[in-house]
Amino acid sequence: MKKLALILFGLLGAIALFGCSNNSSSSSAGGSGEPVEGGDLNVAMGSEPDTLDWMYSGESATRKIGWHIYEGLFALDKEYQARPLLAEDYTVSDDKKTYTITLRDGLKFHNGQDVTANDAKASLDRWTKVSSVGKIASSHINSIEATDDKTLVITLKDVYTSLLTDLAAPKASAIIIPSDVAEAAGEQPLTNEQFIGTGPFQFESWKSGNEIVLSKFADYKSRDEEDWGGLTGKKTAYLDSIHFKVVKDPQVMLNGLKTDLYDYVQSIPLDLYEVVTSTPNVEAVTSSNGYSVITPDKSEAPFDDLKVRQALHAALDKEAMAKATYGNDDFYELDGALFTPDQTALYSDENIDNFAAFDEEEAKKLLEESSYDGQPVKIIFSNDNADYAKIAEIAEQQLEAVGFTVELESYEWATYLEKWGDAKNWDMVVVGWSPFFSPNQAGMVSRENNSSGWYHSDRWQELLAQWGTADEGEQQQILAELNKTLYEELPFEKVTNISALDARTTDLQGFDEWYGPRFWNTWKTK
Repeated sequence: MKKLALILFGLLGAIALFGCSNNSSSSSAGGSGEPVEGGDLNVAMGSEPDTLDWMYSGESATRKIGWHIYEGLFALDKEYQARPLLAEDYTVSDDKKTYTITLRDGLKFHNGQDVTANDAKASLDRWTKVSSVGKIASSHINSIEATDDKTLVITLKDVYTSLLTDLAAPKASAIIIPSDVAEAAGEQPLTNEQFIGTGPFQFESWKSGNEIVLSKFADYKSRDEEDWGGLTGKKTAYLDSIHFKVVKDPQVMLNGLKTDLYDYVQSIPLDLYEVVTSTPNVEAVTSSNGYSVITPDKSEAPFDDLKVRQALHAALDKEAMAKATYGNDDFYELDGALFTPDQTALYSDENIDNFAAFDEEEAKKLLEESSYDGQPVKIIFSNDNADYAKIAEIAEQQLEAVGFTVELESYEWATYLEKWGDAKNWDMVVVGWSPFFSPNQAGMVSRENNSSGWYHSDRWQELLAQWGTADEGEQQQILAELNKTLYEELPFEKVTNISALDARTTDLQGFDEWYGPRFWNTWKTK
């Protein structure tokens, strides 16, 4: 057996996909002085999660609460490298098909049970069925077996170099839960009684539409590495409890921050940035938020015709669209790559020259040569998101300028998701994609479904298959080819990389922004 280096990805600063560094905030958040034990943290969140089952759901609202409750065998550190979390160590066989993983000593679940390899097996068995990332990994996995209380063996069908990255992915995560919970839940979301993990905070209560409460887990077993950061390394729960409160109005959030009603607020509109930065005892927190896209339905006319998609591509002035939508260029970055400059191991700037292909005359010519018959193309978006609405409105103007007939339809979020699932309801959809952590996890372009606009590409699938067995040098070539395929086949229109804006009181100390707020190693001074 030979040891596999743990630096799978320097990657994903991906996540910082955008104009602002993923690790940034407006000023130092660490503060000085000794940590303070105790206290209740009040966090205002704009949207309530559908579930706290972080394995079942990839939505950001679930993730930002879930990673306080649950942990996996591996997790990403602050540099987005896959590192052990519940795992103590692992080895990989010479043929790279057998992973032997040893659990750390002394791990306990929130219900007091010891964590065993059998729990890990049951959890990963469920992960391969319910997680979007786990389903991808499952096609490469031959078996998952617990050989004793501390040892898990994963045997692959073929060489798959993304396995640890998949196990560490913070989307639809490979969390470890008690085996009886995993088996009872099966392919359904976990219930409130089943929200049992190993993290520094445990689930207490959920009053729908009001708040979700977590409390300190007294028997938490932390790692020792203080410099790892991200979702692994040393974690200390200084706070007694965290109250995630549902607050729809951002102005109410900011007023609550000023009056000490809230300590941290999420998802502030970018036009309030100056208000945040000019408010005493309040600091802005910026973090990556993926990128905004316009996806055409390629399963039927008119966008099943590549020439119509080429006309669409030439018609969109993305710089004008980004400027009008996001305003402050600290919060957006025009870049055509599938990944972003911050994702050092995943970023390639080759074959992206065609990103900024805006040319009205060329768009008119392509549309005239295409099969487009003048029928209205319907763009749908969620009216719960002002950015989506603005992008849709500008796209309508730009497309009509070259000869498209366009209709806009907006829906509240739940209805929007329902409409999005059926191709007959739309021709284009406006949405945002949060960061992903390897090409295999880029479900929006790698699978034939509504998220991808029913994109099927033999070339794309061939490149993904190559990725699974490629070394680092070969992966750079594959990334360049993925970019090339993106602009030759045009499965979607990337608008711009974007960043999100949160805010915190300066009384919150030890806070370290990353891919989203984490409140271990964090305390309140009053």
